[in-house]
Amino acid sequence: MENKAKILILLTISLMLSACQSDNEHFCARYSYLYNQLLEPGVPPYADMKRQLQDELSNTQKDQAQAKFMLFVLEDWYSEIKPDGETPQDFCLRIKRWQAYR
Repeated sequence: MENKAKILILLTISLMLSACQSDNEHFCARYSYLYNQLLEPGVPPYADMKRQLQDELSNTQKDQAQAKFMLFVLEDWYSEIKPDGETPQDFCLRIKRWQAYR
């Protein structure tokens, strides 16, 4: 239950981010926030988070947009595509990560 609660908190907080920037800057701000949350201690294991998010995507009763976005960030985090020393936001903006998000 604790893992599920943490994932739901992450999803809720991502919804609350301000939309005062351009769409691409807003995308990267959300991306950065969620990516940084994955670096915090006590984050559930990758497999557990992925399974939970996939379950949410298969549930037609829920809003799937947030689960889809979190899964996108989770996969980037897990694959370690971001170079060390670069912030998630700078990385997102530099490689135009929103173009890969569908």
